[in-house]
Amino acid sequence: MFNDSFWGTTNLKDAAISAAGGAVPRQYDPITCTVDETGRRQYTFWFSGGGEEAHAQMQLPWNAMTCDAESWIRYARAAMENRETLLGLMKRAEPIVVIKRGGQTLLVAERARPEIKRDLLKQL
Repeated sequence: MFNDSFWGTTNLKDAAISAAGGAVPRQYDPITCTVDETGRRQYTFWFSGGGEEAHAQMQLPWNAMTCDAESWIRYARAAMENRETLLGLMKRAEPIVVIKRGGQTLLVAERARPEIKRDLLKQL
């Protein structure tokens, strides 16, 4: 009834790059989610074949990768890791409110104390 030959990974970067390399998501239940007693969720991405080279390379540290230095796998991995870094920076970015009044623009930290915002607005 089902193809018993499949492999899985809990690493989203690995799953995405392997899929780009030809890995075929398992037809039945391609993604599973388990929840532990603390409520932590873990997703596993299941594939029925393909993408073996990309998957194998993604299991290795950068300096142990055996694919060519100009391989698409390295570029894809770098892009995925850069995305992760940029998302982390976005979460840490200080929100700045832009307030426009009478042709003037005020930039103030969203988390600034209300009295500071009020005093700055009086200056516009």
